[in-house]
Amino acid sequence: MSRNLEQYLPYLAEEGTLRTDKPVDFDSTMNVEGAVTLQSTLAVTGAVTQTGIPVTPNPVLNQTITNIDAQNATPTIAQILGGIIVHTSVTGGGTATVPTGTVMSAGVSGVAVGSTINWLYYNDGDQTVTITAADGHTLVGGTAAVTTGKHVYVTSYCSAANTWVSFLTTLM
Repeated sequence: MSRNLEQYLPYLAEEGTLRTDKPVDFDSTMNVEGAVTLQSTLAVTGAVTQTGIPVTPNPVLNQTITNIDAQNATPTIAQILGGIIVHTSVTGGGTATVPTGTVMSAGVSGVAVGSTINWLYYNDGDQTVTITAADGHTLVGGTAAVTTGKHVYVTSYCSAANTWVSFLTTLM
C-alpha cells in the first residue's frame, strides 16, 4: 500500500514544501517528478539512474577551423575557442605559443577558476613545431614538439585569476 508523505506531515500538505537541516536517508527508490533544486551538497552512494532526461551521447559542437600559415604562431583566444587550430609551419622549425593567462581570462566570457577549454592543435606543415607557454600559462610537462602531420589535444584550465594550465595529449 502506498501513502503520500502529506498524509504523515500536515504542514507539507498545506505548504507544499519540505525543508530540513537534518540528513535524510532514503532506503529505497526515490522517484522525483518535476524540477529538483539543490542548495547544498548532494552525496550519493550506490547507483544513480535517470529516466526522462534527454541525453546527447555525441553532441554536435559548433567549431571553427583556424589556419595559421607562418613559421611561428600565437593563436588568439578567439581562435582557441573556435576549437581547431591548423598550423602550416614553413621555412624551418617553428613555435606555437599559447596566450598569456591574462589574455586567456580576458577572452573567456564569465571566466572563473575551473573554466575549461578543449581544443585541438594540428601541425599540417613540413616542419616540427614546439608548443610553448606565455606568462601566466603553464604547459604540464613543459614544451611539446609536434612533428609534421601530428596533432595534440589540449585541455586548458583556469587555475586562478589570470592563470591557466594546459594539459597536452598527443594523438596519433
